[in-house]
Amino acid sequence: MNKIFPDSFMFGGAIAANQAEGAFEQDGKGLSTADIQPYLPNVPKTDLHFNDMDSETLKKYIEGDYYYPKRQGVHFYERYQEYIDELAKMHCQTLRLSIAWTRIFPNGDEDSPNEKGLQFYDNLFDYMLKKGIEPIVTINHYELPLNLVQKYGGWYNRKLIKLFVNYSKVILDRYHKQVKYWIVINQINLIHFEAFASLGILMDKVDNYQEAKYQAIHHEFVASAMATKYAHELDSSLKMGVMLADSLVDPMTPSPQDSLLAFKRNRLQYYFGDVPIRGEYPQFILNYFKDNNIDLQIKEGDLEVIKENTADFLCVSYYYTNTVDATKDSMEPAEVEKNPYIKANEWGWGINPNGLYEHISAYWDRYHLPMMIGENGFGYNDVLTKDKKVHDSYRIDYTNEHLIALLKAINDGAEIFAYCSWAPFDIISAGTAEMSKRYGFIFVDYDDYGNGSGQLIPKDSFYWYRKVIDTRGTFLFKEDK
Repeated sequence: MNKIFPDSFMFGGAIAANQAEGAFEQDGKGLSTADIQPYLPNVPKTDLHFNDMDSETLKKYIEGDYYYPKRQGVHFYERYQEYIDELAKMHCQTLRLSIAWTRIFPNGDEDSPNEKGLQFYDNLFDYMLKKGIEPIVTINHYELPLNLVQKYGGWYNRKLIKLFVNYSKVILDRYHKQVKYWIVINQINLIHFEAFASLGILMDKVDNYQEAKYQAIHHEFVASAMATKYAHELDSSLKMGVMLADSLVDPMTPSPQDSLLAFKRNRLQYYFGDVPIRGEYPQFILNYFKDNNIDLQIKEGDLEVIKENTADFLCVSYYYTNTVDATKDSMEPAEVEKNPYIKANEWGWGINPNGLYEHISAYWDRYHLPMMIGENGFGYNDVLTKDKKVHDSYRIDYTNEHLIALLKAINDGAEIFAYCSWAPFDIISAGTAEMSKRYGFIFVDYDDYGNGSGQLIPKDSFYWYRKVIDTRGTFLFKEDK
């Protein structure tokens, strides 16, 4: 086995604007769906209370007396140079991050963009490039303008195609000389765990919720293809990617029923990549729609624009694996069982480095498209010692084994150009809106209510990751690391 990553391979990290920037009303920014996600400390960590949403709950979250952590994030908006400086000290080569739609179009449907929002990203990207860190930008990462939910009904409304494409054109025009790699929509398939954050649909405003979600995804496919078309015409060097949250499953047992369910469930996930990469709806998903009374409204020209403007690369987020049991689970993607052979963290995520090797290899075998790891990480309640240290050997072990798994896939021929650990410095959790679920190589001294000094403190994993980067991965195999 070759124990070194290619010279062109980029080591880095990934964040989202809504989890890091804060400054939720500063310089003309409007409210996004993320800005109304409350911190609910008494809700179990595995309860995704911000997933499926109805009008009553939305009103409660908008008008309620809650603490909203994403409104201040970790103050990246004001302190971005400090954070980028620390990443540069860790020798990061790339940072995947997102542009907040509501900084550019506060309500999502304005005629003209907000210049102050545009200027912030000008400054950010310039500073990153000055420090030798290549930006990989997500156009839409769970930052849907709240107005587009309330006024239009989210992505279920076809009008969002035009509004999103308009937003995409503005930022592509502005930043195409600074940014080469673009991910159009974050984790486009994760509608079973982050439906509201992704699509902005209110359950009580549609007749058939499942159908509405797939209709919204169709609108996202069309919008993505149109944005990709514009990018390629603007600058042929731009690379436009589709992103999947790895949701492939294993059968719980060798029984034919479990194997068949896993096969069908995995096909259901591949569909989200098949359409934007292969450029057409596969027959198996059309059969699934028919069997489940899902009648998509596909307008003239939709399939042509999807066919003619496919993605340039695949971005995959990978954290854990699950299994399915045919005696308990259905085709509903959220129905999974924990693998009894692997350990899980307190959020229920089963840690399985072999799964990364298997799944990324499966994507390569299916698509033969350049790939990157857009997210991979280990959430944990880190302890800051009295002498300002964080001894996170568990994070080192997790990342070490997953990078070795990735290298195995590369050795087998997979073309993988970047690894972005989630998140290189601590940020607000997407699912639970807590700060104590920490992923970073850099400790950020804020608690779940935003209290703290904000000091940036390198963890043990910071120095370990720097050595991995400096040695192009050979340090992964050192016994004395």
